[in-house]
Amino acid sequence: MKKLVLLIDFGSTFTKLTLVDPNAMTILHTTQLPTSNQAGLQLCYTEGKKALLQAQKLSEQVNLEEYFCSSAWGGFKMIAIGLTKSLTLEAAKRAALGAGSRILQTYCYRLTPAQLKDIQQQKPDVVLLSGGSNGGNQEIICHNAQLLAQLPPQIALIVAGNEDTYGTLASILQGRKNTYFTENVMPEVNKLNPIPVRKIAQEVFLEKIIHSKGIQQVAAHTNAPIIPTPTAVLAAAKLLKEGTKTIKGLGELVVVDIGGATTDIHSVGYGLPQAENVFFEGLEEPYLKRTVEGDLGMRSSAVSLLESLLENSQQIQSLPAWKQSSLQEACTYRRSHPNYVPQTQEERQIDQFLAQSATAIALKRHAGKRRKEYTPNRTIYYQQGKDLQHFQTIIGTGGVIIHSPSPEDLFKSDSLSTDTLLPVAPQIIIDQDYLLSAMGLLSQHYPEAALTILKKKLCRLNT
Repeated sequence: MKKLVLLIDFGSTFTKLTLVDPNAMTILHTTQLPTSNQAGLQLCYTEGKKALLQAQKLSEQVNLEEYFCSSAWGGFKMIAIGLTKSLTLEAAKRAALGAGSRILQTYCYRLTPAQLKDIQQQKPDVVLLSGGSNGGNQEIICHNAQLLAQLPPQIALIVAGNEDTYGTLASILQGRKNTYFTENVMPEVNKLNPIPVRKIAQEVFLEKIIHSKGIQQVAAHTNAPIIPTPTAVLAAAKLLKEGTKTIKGLGELVVVDIGGATTDIHSVGYGLPQAENVFFEGLEEPYLKRTVEGDLGMRSSAVSLLESLLENSQQIQSLPAWKQSSLQEACTYRRSHPNYVPQTQEERQIDQFLAQSATAIALKRHAGKRRKEYTPNRTIYYQQGKDLQHFQTIIGTGGVIIHSPSPEDLFKSDSLSTDTLLPVAPQIIIDQDYLLSAMGLLSQHYPEAALTILKKKLCRLNT
């Protein structure tokens, strides 16, 4: 009997289902349904699966493998705590984001009782406690653990700081359920170690989501653990960059995902200095990097996007006068109407402008920077963050990109400062069929099929 694969992405608004023949390396059918609410998730799964099978005239007894990811109900919410903002806290953030988490807030140095109360009120799924390289400061992480021991047990606590403190921390946190110890996210100064935290975080995600109302029933059907949707997207990006043993990849690349609440940027590649007179400084960059800009979104975050945009006067001045006067009103309306679809030419132009602004700001925050210094003999440069200038490809996904009348214009960055290390003349590719999360799921079991489908279906713009 022919084996087929069902891939499901349970989103906050819509659930997307994709049926694949892995041997033929083709998509047989896709559909999407409103996710509605947690109680209706089993019904959403049942109806979506039935529609796919009926479209292909297949029975319920078909030989089917099923793999799921989810970002429903706000995703996997995390709070990160570190010793210093520029080092251990930044390392914790990068590890958390790479695990598919959505960071609600970050704290550094000594926590206060008031901050502990804030953490409890935000109701994160997990708190990541880091602080100090191995052999470094011990006092701060121990102080913070004393307070975090009071967290309710439904909030998971991951400890990934100075490993010399783990004996003391085990005593402080003794008896607290839902606590996990793993390797330090920054074992040495400026050295990032994100993989152990990501593995533990995804275990916590699975445990958390299994106990969410409505997920437990559908989880019984999957052939592998449910993963966060951003993790699936990052898996697809990694596959596209590296290729397989028989299919060539695209090389170093960036994924831009614009949503209603956030703009996510994924990059795959080391982004190291490319010239002999450029020296790297600061915390090293992860090969797989994800940043999430919670103030840059097309709907619920439209007002904060406008506020970020107003800081860039050059970009605002390029607007026609009529658009300047209506932009504030348009953003306010979008914030209170998350499902709004523009109907007029003017409204579509505003969406286009907001999307271009979100892309430019998010890429600027994700990319590294370079500063110049003069010596008696030559000019040298110091790089912080990733150098994306030689990254060959940008992949755009998300509704506003897919439905844009001119998506290539969204990636123009003329207004950005020249010291930001952004891609130079990249190939623009659009994920017009929302395939990245589905193919990321498929890639973990059928990488050749996933890469073949992606290279066939993704739309190249500036060839």
